[in-house]
Amino acid sequence: MVISVSKRNMRKYSIILPISSVVIIILAGAVFFGGYGKRANNESILTLKSLGIEPGTVHGICSDCNVILLSVDSLRADHVSTLGYRRDTTPNFDKFSQSGALFLNNFSTSFLTPVSEMSVQTGLYPSSNGVTNFDTVLPDNKVTITRYLKSKGYKTSAVFSSPEFKAFPAIEASFSRSFDRYEYVNPLIAEDESRFRQFPVQSKLDSELDALGDKKFFLWLAVGGVHWPYGWTANNVYADDKYDGVFKGVQLDYKNVFMHLYKNVLYPSGKKLNEADMQYVRDQYDNGVREFDDFLGGLLSELKQRNLLKKTLIVIESEHGEGLGEHGYVAHYDVFDTQTHTPLYIFIPSLQSGQRVSSMSSSIDIFPTIIELLGDTVPDWIQGKSLVPIISGREHDNLRKEVFLERIPLWEEAEHSSRNALEVRGISVVSGVYKDIAIRTPEWKYILRTAREREEAISLWKTLTGIPVHIPEAELYDMVHDPLETKNVIDKYPEEAEILRKKLEDWSAKISPNSPLNIERKRYIQPYF
Repeated sequence: MVISVSKRNMRKYSIILPISSVVIIILAGAVFFGGYGKRANNESILTLKSLGIEPGTVHGICSDCNVILLSVDSLRADHVSTLGYRRDTTPNFDKFSQSGALFLNNFSTSFLTPVSEMSVQTGLYPSSNGVTNFDTVLPDNKVTITRYLKSKGYKTSAVFSSPEFKAFPAIEASFSRSFDRYEYVNPLIAEDESRFRQFPVQSKLDSELDALGDKKFFLWLAVGGVHWPYGWTANNVYADDKYDGVFKGVQLDYKNVFMHLYKNVLYPSGKKLNEADMQYVRDQYDNGVREFDDFLGGLLSELKQRNLLKKTLIVIESEHGEGLGEHGYVAHYDVFDTQTHTPLYIFIPSLQSGQRVSSMSSSIDIFPTIIELLGDTVPDWIQGKSLVPIISGREHDNLRKEVFLERIPLWEEAEHSSRNALEVRGISVVSGVYKDIAIRTPEWKYILRTAREREEAISLWKTLTGIPVHIPEAELYDMVHDPLETKNVIDKYPEEAEILRKKLEDWSAKISPNSPLNIERKRYIQPYF
């Protein structure tokens, strides 16, 4: 998402972030708040029983551990070197992941930061938890990681550099619950968008760990520096110093650049980009990935110095990936693997050797995994599956046969520049009504375009190019031979498509009773849209 600020429109901004205890999950996200004790005052006394969770009924692998959840914004799996990337973008992550459980086939539930991240925080699909856009709020009866850990007596803190978690009232209200401290670390008003997303500085991490003290804690770190504008504050490691193309010296953001780029053409000028231009975009993205890895290295060094690695669960995950031209655009816009295949790593102090897990996993599996690692019973209302059976060796790479994805909201109804353009044209935007759904197996991706008529009518690419966009009812991709999803083979494999469609529709029916269309929730109006 893009947040643009000018001196005349200073009131356009606000920023949000969630945080839990000490399991490090890498995602992207950020929020501002201050002062311990200012967050839980409006909640009744929490207990595990009141949350529907049975306490202490299983043997916890790390029952007394802190929890750190590290959420990284826009980090796609195939640009992490230990996951097969050709560049050494993540040396600290690669080394750290040798001692824990690294999930090779993990997927976010959606493509948009607060929507996919709330699935992490609740263990529920977007249509079930109700957070389906920037103006939708989590119902009061939904339990988050933070609320769960608060009920167990954890001190809870969120420190984030992703402005989404502070800038939108509904998102801030949803993610900040049960945090003793909820703090966005960057300036709220700035001319340079990159300043919204700068990684927390080392001194901030040090002071936060000092404040948490010796009590069990949950720390949520939502960091946005991989997000556009790509690599703007990072050291140049990968880009060609001699590059002299159209993007030289340009901040690679969405509103001014990528919103006008489609299939290697810049609009409205019609200027065609060459391979050197697109490679420069990818290089700058990789510079941001390396900057994140440097941040991680500093965090791990501090945890080791404080002797916290011996008693802390660390979960690192990414809220979503990023399209870098593979489907004509540079953005997170759809449910293709470039935008939903994300890294997931879980560090457990007692785990003696590293694991590389090929079983499919979903971001909704993170919350139940934390619950079981801490020794409690995963409640039936969580839609994710605990990954502990795989981590502990009770099951071997067969926990999931497929994962499910929701393309909700449509990008045009989420990103504020595009949404404003719709409303100027008299097109009403209703959050959470239109969506596409998909199922991903090790061999196939099937996408059911239930929102195709709406998408054809409001498509950003149609508006940009003036050319009508045709969207098929369904798409089938052979992920073994076509991992970038370039060729729809639904006519070639109709029987396989029908099997996947049935599974997808059955799943959709199960989550639909709690869909945003049927759930009672307050809609927050965003005056800056």
